[in-house]
Amino acid sequence: MDTSLKIITSKSILPSSTHLKITAGPGAGKTTLLTKHIKEIVKKSRKISGLRRVGCITHTNIAIETLRERLGLTLDYVEIATIHNFFYKHILKPYLWVLFEDFDFDFESIKGHEDILPSYSLIKDWANVTNQFYLISGSGENIKEIAQKLQKITWEINEEGHGTLCFPEEWQRKVGKYYIKEDTLLEYKKICWSKGKIHHDDVMYLSLKILEKSNRVVDILRAKFPYIMIDEFQDTGLIQNRIIKLIAEKETKIVAIGDACQSIYGFAGAKVKEFIDFDLSGIKNFKIEENNRSTVEIIKVLNHVSKDAKLNQYSPKSKTGKKPSLLIGDIHSAYKYSKTIISNNRLLTLAYRKNGINNLKYGIEAIDNDDLKLSILFDDDDRGRKIYYTIQSIEYGKENNYKEAINSMLKAYRKNLGFTDKEALKNLQRLINEYSNIENLTLMEYYNSYLCGFFDTQQKITRGKKVKLYNSNYYKDIASIVEIKETSNLFRTIHKSKGDEEDNILVIVENKKSFNETKELKFLLNPKINESEDDRVYFVALSRAKENLFVNIPSLSEDNKIILEKMNLFDFIYLNK
Repeated sequence: MDTSLKIITSKSILPSSTHLKITAGPGAGKTTLLTKHIKEIVKKSRKISGLRRVGCITHTNIAIETLRERLGLTLDYVEIATIHNFFYKHILKPYLWVLFEDFDFDFESIKGHEDILPSYSLIKDWANVTNQFYLISGSGENIKEIAQKLQKITWEINEEGHGTLCFPEEWQRKVGKYYIKEDTLLEYKKICWSKGKIHHDDVMYLSLKILEKSNRVVDILRAKFPYIMIDEFQDTGLIQNRIIKLIAEKETKIVAIGDACQSIYGFAGAKVKEFIDFDLSGIKNFKIEENNRSTVEIIKVLNHVSKDAKLNQYSPKSKTGKKPSLLIGDIHSAYKYSKTIISNNRLLTLAYRKNGINNLKYGIEAIDNDDLKLSILFDDDDRGRKIYYTIQSIEYGKENNYKEAINSMLKAYRKNLGFTDKEALKNLQRLINEYSNIENLTLMEYYNSYLCGFFDTQQKITRGKKVKLYNSNYYKDIASIVEIKETSNLFRTIHKSKGDEEDNILVIVENKKSFNETKELKFLLNPKINESEDDRVYFVALSRAKENLFVNIPSLSEDNKIILEKMNLFDFIYLNK
């Protein structure tokens, strides 16, 4: 490994004859650097042709579109995709047959990769195959809890170097008084695969298995992509890392760009250490210390939070502005104050958890996301699925993401034979046109008035034990908990703001009355960004701001105020006096 670290800028010319690792903090101009490097390769390298392209892996569809716009005509020689889509298209989809002796796949039913919420029948099949009948006996609550837990399993590499399935936390294995046998999790995956269901996480594992089993596939991949760029490398895990290293053993040159301070996907298997320790033969190391996005005042806050990682950014043009504001009071007052300061300009509001965001976006109080979701989907299977997935479809449609909107609508009507993409789009348009009438309805009113009577949905909800569930919850409650992959909405969780930037940012730290200052303000009072993913999450949120940064907390003790005042990073605004 080349241990020397060279400081560069986003305008620097990079070598193309070796592997590169680039550490670049927020606002460093990674996209500018990446675009410039790709254009240089396409222009000068003899390895690039109509059949041999530059592979470019990034984290979000927003980043993909930005790169597409900047690359111009060079785009003809570049393949840009998210990491799951890239591996699915170039490894799993064309070469899954390599594993036909190892696993039973329903090849005809596999249409892509997706989030999988296991159905009652799937869980029952798995419990029977693995002799865990006791897990599903008795109360239906067990089924919901099992579904919740099976959603959380991830692929990891064990000490012997083999892929293994595990839960993020040991306690999550327990269902009622019993434990799920961890060695039965592969059987659950096999049942999914036999039904044509491939989870996003499975793409990584199965791609690695294919490459380990077939050197020929590895050679084909190297021939197709003599150069592969991976942006946001800090969000990769050990399996993805191993795939990249396999490809990089010969011919293909790798460019890994990332920032350990922005590694915030530990729950999805990302390991910050994988970027810190990433090494290839002959690799050259570079670092960008510029921050072209934020003002000097905001950068001071970022350098304070990231001081443990020795990330010390500066503004190359000495861009100055207002000192960030610490808003002490409730979230509604904080939002109103922030809007007053920025006038009619856009305000992106970010929160670690959905509850604070949903309170502002939908005007609803905090709810138990998992419990409501699973109650809707499992307590009343067909009606519940129609309610949940049509609402998810509508929310995607409002974001103009019609591909995902149609997929959700098809899930809602999965039992309706012959329900096509055309009918899904027709139903979506009908429901969106009625949105102003729908958004304030109870679930019972929504189902009876807007789902019943359409596409073979005949029986209204009029009686039975589910009436209370549907009458006590509203369309907005479900809209607030459905999973939306990417969003342009101005109310988001911090995890969905990755890669974004806005002139004005409001960060909601916590909205609970039982606000624990020592814990929740640790990222300011005693930041340890190398050790704490929570600190890194807040670092990401703060670093989205270009001009105005507002941070909201419900209360602040006198002792902590004195500590923060000595830092001289914020103006203190008390909202509820």
